[in-house]
Amino acid sequence: MKNLLLILILAAVTACCPCRHLTTSTQDSVRVETIVRTEYIPDTVLVEVPVESERQTVRDTTSHLETSFATSDARINADGSLSHSLANKPQKKPVPTEKEVIYRDSIVYRDRVNTEIVEVERELTWWQQTKMKGFWVLLVVIVFVFRKNIVTLARRFI
Repeated sequence: MKNLLLILILAAVTACCPCRHLTTSTQDSVRVETIVRTEYIPDTVLVEVPVESERQTVRDTTSHLETSFATSDARINADGSLSHSLANKPQKKPVPTEKEVIYRDSIVYRDRVNTEIVEVERELTWWQQTKMKGFWVLLVVIVFVFRKNIVTLARRFI
């Protein structure tokens, strides 16, 4: 009888868990992407033209020549010969070119997953509800069955 009483009390008192614990884990990952992009930009380069000089003497009339790079003078000397001089102008000549520009972009991606314990509420199962309501019913039945023993124990302590 006492074993039956102990079993009934343990069955009524067993705890139930109305919530679930969900756990997540933390993971970090780092990813680097490098993008190399080459562009050609139109540009102008100045080319230096070297200075040159040339002389020649011939029997002819006078003349003068000039270009964007040089000047030329010709004349007749006293002895009847022709003196001719050609000289380049010191300058820098612009030449159109394309300049290569390289762009390097690095993008760092960092993914992080956080962990948390989340309590998810849910309804009690039929068995859990029965255990909760049955405890009081079982307690009343136990008190009714053992009323004489309880009264005797109460008189001893009072």
